[in-house]
Amino acid sequence: MSRDSQHPGDTPIGALTDEIVARLDQLSLASTSGVCQHCGRSFTEGDEIVAYVHKPADQRIHEVGHLVCAHHQHRQQEVFTLGVHELLVAGRIGFASDAATQSTWPILVEPVPLGVSAPATTTIRWLPPEMPLSEQVTPTAAQRQRRREARAQVTVGSHPPKTEGDD
Repeated sequence: MSRDSQHPGDTPIGALTDEIVARLDQLSLASTSGVCQHCGRSFTEGDEIVAYVHKPADQRIHEVGHLVCAHHQHRQQEVFTLGVHELLVAGRIGFASDAATQSTWPILVEPVPLGVSAPATTTIRWLPPEMPLSEQVTPTAAQRQRRREARAQVTVGSHPPKTEGDD
């Protein structure tokens, strides 16, 4: 799906709040395969990724569906599901540990939402790198830079983005 086919009113940007972004930080990736869905490469700590995150309308928490390397040639999800709040989120792999059980598991670190698909749509709404204050998620300067870099690398469908912020 190209960015040109997106409709500005499809997704309320206000649906992405600081609370949702905060919940995504350190979200467990243990339920994923730990490999890039596109190329099959195993992820290691610190790897830059793009995660497909979803939350069915009747649930309260977001879950990670799959991961791909944050590489400009790796295709992302193209069709989204009605009734499910879905996000494409750039971030990197980190690890959490439990000293009592001597176990570790992968987590999502420094998430930066790239796009959102509202439950009422099957398309993605790309988030601009800079949003008006009334709709802002309040990313840090580093997150804004990471969002710009990640958006420049992400290709959805067969058409690469024309320019930054051409929603």
